[in-house]
Amino acid sequence: MVAGEAAVGRFRARAGALTLLFVAGSFERERLLELLEGALTGEMPPVPDADEVEAYERELAEEEERDEDEEYGDELGEEDDGARGAMRTTSKGDEFLFVAATIERWLRKCPEGPLELGLRGAKALAPLVCGWSATVTHALAAEPLTFPELDHEVGIIDSDGVATHLDMLLRSGQAAELPGAAADGEPRFALTDWGREGIAPIVAAVRFECHYPEDDVLPPDVFDVEASFQMALPLLELPPRLRGNARLGVQIPGGEPLMAGATARVDRGRVLSASPLLEEDPETWATGTPLDWCETVVDPATAKLAAGGDAELAGALIEALHERLFGDSRG
Repeated sequence: MVAGEAAVGRFRARAGALTLLFVAGSFERERLLELLEGALTGEMPPVPDADEVEAYERELAEEEERDEDEEYGDELGEEDDGARGAMRTTSKGDEFLFVAATIERWLRKCPEGPLELGLRGAKALAPLVCGWSATVTHALAAEPLTFPELDHEVGIIDSDGVATHLDMLLRSGQAAELPGAAADGEPRFALTDWGREGIAPIVAAVRFECHYPEDDVLPPDVFDVEASFQMALPLLELPPRLRGNARLGVQIPGGEPLMAGATARVDRGRVLSASPLLEEDPETWATGTPLDWCETVVDPATAKLAAGGDAELAGALIEALHERLFGDSRG
């Protein structure tokens, strides 16, 4: 079955993708689903114009007001409009705004200069979302690849589609051609640090979807979990005294128990590798559901993970993930 497609044939978005486009203000959900389905053939979602963005923001404000009325209407009773306006947004609204804040934090770190969540930001967000939806980002997360290797790893779209996604990532600065060719003379491509940090808005969007699931969105799968760790772990800097292996495991929901994630090998404070092969009997480990991991990385104070072994190593990895991806975007 093609990734992102339901067993009955109705397309469903890969975890995080639909929410990111929706938060960015790009059209209605049904059209977004069509755009994401098109991404599997290498199509580029059109950037919304100013009128569409304004209409979406107006619609969002009206929807938020309706949500507040439903949640707090009985409590407010006959109180005046001033009291109603002083109420906080709903929990769903707060998380929606957190996704937007995380996107903005990532856009501000663009190597070519800070971007804002708007038309220019949408041009940078589209390659991230489409590359994630088509699993091109997943394939590049592990190691540098030549184009034939990338094409083979992706598998779910044709070579022209893979080439289009790679070109989008290169033009946006989320991937780069490495100096020096592979042994066969082919150029090699890898995610940039900024491209890897794109996992932050994806995690924020997945967290939102875990709290508010929809039928048109798939839950995180094994490939999503492995790619998430492989994108993020190479970015981390830990105290130089730390070394050892730690299994970071995610319990994938489903009929049979399934564990995915990465084994992080740390030496002198650097993550040397993040293998998707999980050690069966690790000395240090941390395990939880997709939502547990999302909540913990967003705010380690809310950690719900089960852990054992070297508590300092496990805690340092979690804290470093938080600081690199979400350090100043809480609230």
